Amino acid sequence: MGGSEPIRAPEPASSVPPIVRRLLGAALVRHRTAYGLTGDDVVRAGAVSSPAKLSRIENGASNVRFSEDDIRRMLDLYEVPREGEEYRSVMMRAQLVLDTERPWWWRHKGVVAAAFSDLLHVEGRASEIQTYEGNYVPGLLQTTAYMNAVFEVPKLDEAGNRTELEQRRDVRKQRQQLLERTDPPEFTALIDEALLRRPFGGPAVMREQLRYLFSLCENRDRVHIRVFPTSAWGICPPLTTAMTLLKLPEAEGPSEMLYVEAANVTAVWVEERLRLEEHRASLHGVRQHALGKADTLRFLQARIDDLVDQS
Repeated sequence: MGGSEPIRAPEPASSVPPIVRRLLGAALVRHRTAYGLTGDDVVRAGAVSSPAKLSRIENGASNVRFSEDDIRRMLDLYEVPREGEEYRSVMMRAQLVLDTERPWWWRHKGVVAAAFSDLLHVEGRASEIQTYEGNYVPGLLQTTAYMNAVFEVPKLDEAGNRTELEQRRDVRKQRQQLLERTDPPEFTALIDEALLRRPFGGPAVMREQLRYLFSLCENRDRVHIRVFPTSAWGICPPLTTAMTLLKLPEAEGPSEMLYVEAANVTAVWVEERLRLEEHRASLHGVRQHALGKADTLRFLQARIDDLVDQS
């Protein structure tokens, strides 16, 4: 979320992010169980041709063929009103799965790993995003100079790698447009004090980055920046160095999704309930012990002043 995405990723097999299928399946399961039907009931009613096909659709499998009519029959069976928002949301999800149009990041498919592709998709639909970063300033908030410094670690000087780095920069800049939308998600960045004390990229680069964070914290209604102080580590140490909790509108499927990243190495979605609850509790603790807005602004200004003195 904040560092650089996994350095090299296998080319995705499909232009449809796996998370899209999973969100569709989760919504269908929710409607079926709310109506009190089993999978066998759905098959007997003729909405789907076989239990195996229904199972693959509900589990978000990529090896299943279905049509919009299949989804309509299921929703009609579950008595989801056709004129309602729930119906429209599920059908939109089905159309995304069936659509051959590729997302904007597809042209960079060689450097966008599957988990990060899912993140780009879910970020665009989230109503709230809460992230903790202990390694780098969150990617959505990085200045160009700071971003360039991040992408230089480790140093990659070969011509092919330089091209790859340019692609990764393009992806990040495009991704940052999320917070420029007219309806951006509520975004909370919990940033470890230690990383803000590192003159990453040099004093001038870090000073510019801190000024940008100060401006966002002071002026953006839907962007909340809070510093997690080093003193709080003895009370509430974060579970991992980079974790992001995304909240989705109810109609989108799961209400929360958790993304955990190891900078420059790998990233995973945490789906097992106990682990998700552990990470959620950790994020809550970090937020509870983070500095308030006024103290965060004072901290950022003090760091900016320190770096001015060093230049």
